[in-house]
Amino acid sequence: MQDLAGQIHGLERTRTFADVISSLLEIERARDGYANPARNALRRRVRRAPDGVACFNFMYLRVTQAVNSRLATFEDPAFVERLGVVFAEFYLREYAANEAKAWVSKAWEPLFSEGRRKDVAPVQFALAGMNAHINNDLPWALLQAWREAGGAPADDSPVYRDFQLVNRILQDVAVEVRATLESGLIRWLDRLFGRFDDVVATFVVAKARTEAWQRAERWDRRFDEETAEAHERHVGYESRLVLAA
Repeated sequence: MQDLAGQIHGLERTRTFADVISSLLEIERARDGYANPARNALRRRVRRAPDGVACFNFMYLRVTQAVNSRLATFEDPAFVERLGVVFAEFYLREYAANEAKAWVSKAWEPLFSEGRRKDVAPVQFALAGMNAHINNDLPWALLQAWREAGGAPADDSPVYRDFQLVNRILQDVAVEVRATLESGLIRWLDRLFGRFDDVVATFVVAKARTEAWQRAERWDRRFDEETAEAHERHVGYESRLVLAA
């Protein structure tokens, strides 16, 4: 991950949310994802459901679009966009590496290797991807964004308040995304057994984002490569648990 973080360190400052959204839409088209324009209402009934990577990609696309549409509500929109762009680059490069059959982070390997499984619900794939991206990639993205801005901000700063505001946007988007990812049968089973409520409950996004912020603060003071690598492997293990739930 250090090597990947080093490559992303040189990411051009001109890249914007619009560029990220364009890249995510390209993945939607390539994988016939939920946001692929060709997947219209009539054809969707006879087409296979998108694979696990596409399930996560759709969730990430909708979150990015939502944050971008609300940039004016943040206290420091420039920082929010830069952090979002740097953060997205970790996923986009992991995706490209997997497509090229190159090295992929242990945190991401479960989603990429298990994405074709038919016994895993779309929402589980989306959560496994969120787990990898937030728990593993977000601390690295925060470190870079902080250093570009001149240092880690205080917990009562506009940057931290904006970071917390994203949690509410994620919460809003999650309802819409979940409705898209879950078929009628899955929704019926969910109401009957509450199975997927239990899955979602094991991965609380707001808590994961707060912990990522705290991890970045620790790494900013003293980075331990061995500990970071162990954490990366642990994130991959957690993703396997989400896929097995």
